[in-house]
Amino acid sequence: MATDVLILGGFAFEDFSVPNEMPGGGNQAMVVHKLPGGSRVIDTLGPDDAPVAFTGQMFADNAFDQALALDAMRVAGEVIPLIWGGQTKQVVIEKFTFKVKRFPNWVTYDISCVVAQDPTQGDLTAVDSSVDSNVSSDLSSASSAATDPFGGATVPAGTPPI
Repeated sequence: MATDVLILGGFAFEDFSVPNEMPGGGNQAMVVHKLPGGSRVIDTLGPDDAPVAFTGQMFADNAFDQALALDAMRVAGEVIPLIWGGQTKQVVIEKFTFKVKRFPNWVTYDISCVVAQDPTQGDLTAVDSSVDSNVSSDLSSASSAATDPFGGATVPAGTPPI
C-alpha cells in the first residue's frame, strides 16, 4: 500500500507511515423476531459500517510531532475526511494511541475511526423522523378516532350499541 494515498483530516500518511493494510465492510443492522414454530421475521435497518482501524509506524525527523498532530484531531472530536483506495468517508477518530520507539524519529500508532458518513450510503447519522413526531401523529389519530368513532358516518336511529 506504499503507493496509495491515505489522508485523515489534513494529515497525509506518506512513505513508511502508510499502514500495511486497511479494513473495509461492516454489518447489516437488523432485528430478528423469532416466532413460535421456528419461523422468523427479519427487519433490516441498514448498513452499520465497521470502524476503520489501522496500525502503522512513522519514521521521520518529526514523527513525534506527527503523532501529536493526529492526537490533537482525536481530542477535537470533529468529523473529518478519510481518503484512501479511491474512496472518501467522513469519520470521527474514536481512538488514537502511539508509542515512541526512538525519540523523535520512530513512532508506532493505532487509529480507529467511526464512519459518520459514507457517500455511497448517504448520511449515517441522519434520522428521517423523530420519535416525538411519530408519537404525536399516532396520538392525533387515536384522539380523532375516540371523538368520532364512526369517522363522520351517521348511525340510523334505533341501532343497538356495539
